[in-house]
Amino acid sequence: MHRPYNLSAPRFFAAGLVALDVLRITDTPERISFRAGGTAGNVAAILGALGWPAELAGPSDDSLAYTLMRDDLQLCGVQYHGVHRAAVPVIVEELAKCAEHRFLFDCPSCGRALPRYRRAQEVLASGWSTASRVIDVFFADRLSDEIMTMADIAKKHGAFVVYEPSDSADEPWTGAMLAMADMVKYSAERASALAWLTKGDYLEIRTQGARGLQWRWPKQQIARWQSMDAVSASRVVDTCGAGDWLTSGILIGLLEQMRSQWGSISALERILSNAQQLAAWSCGYAGARGGLYESGPSVARAVVQPGEPSLVVHDPLPEPSISVSCAACPD
Repeated sequence: MHRPYNLSAPRFFAAGLVALDVLRITDTPERISFRAGGTAGNVAAILGALGWPAELAGPSDDSLAYTLMRDDLQLCGVQYHGVHRAAVPVIVEELAKCAEHRFLFDCPSCGRALPRYRRAQEVLASGWSTASRVIDVFFADRLSDEIMTMADIAKKHGAFVVYEPSDSADEPWTGAMLAMADMVKYSAERASALAWLTKGDYLEIRTQGARGLQWRWPKQQIARWQSMDAVSASRVVDTCGAGDWLTSGILIGLLEQMRSQWGSISALERILSNAQQLAAWSCGYAGARGGLYESGPSVARAVVQPGEPSLVVHDPLPEPSISVSCAACPD
């Protein structure tokens, strides 16, 4: 049984893919944005900006990429635990006017190979043992021995454990992770690469793009797949990051709104519908979390919790003006 959650703002901890996202608009190549990214990084930044006490474990080095990523996370209210001697991955997103995007792992301007994600082989995040005692939600989208240890500690202290499988290299740890998971979310297009994904008692969410999503929750006596249609976006600028907004919206609903109605189909469908609305809203902005910088956290909060008072009321997040030697990547 889960312990009672912090009613005003659940505490969140994430580990996995954390990177610096470089957003490059192809018709205005001089317009470059440097933001924290990666699935774990985006979910932590979204929830932190929307009022949750959020913590994140990820790479730390002496690069400008690390400084830019860390500063953006701090702007979103995220406490960052750096794993030393681990290079910060850099991912370039090139976005065209027609909402088409592609991801580059070599700089399109200077041609240098950008740092890639590597599984942590370092000590656990600083302060983890203490922090784990007050965590309501633990999130991971990549697995390693260190991340499994953190997940196990969090679970033993009553945290709601969320796993987003996306990498077949997770397989050595998936059996143990699925056994402790309370929620597992993945896309249908990646399911074929996740042959080890087995049915469990957790809340299972399978996204299907334009066909909406399916979900089931055997632990709550909802063993059959339930289907929900997709929510259309009123404006589509960039679909990158929509899945991270969906995850964030689901967690906000589950942990803040519906603690006493875990097994109600109508309540869960309302949570998922609000989360879909939030994901659709996010598509109207450039970059995975562009809505935070163009409209602001309070607007996002109103989308996922219509009619509810916001925990945060402030203007769009500012983006720093920086000078870099390369026009497309931090050098």
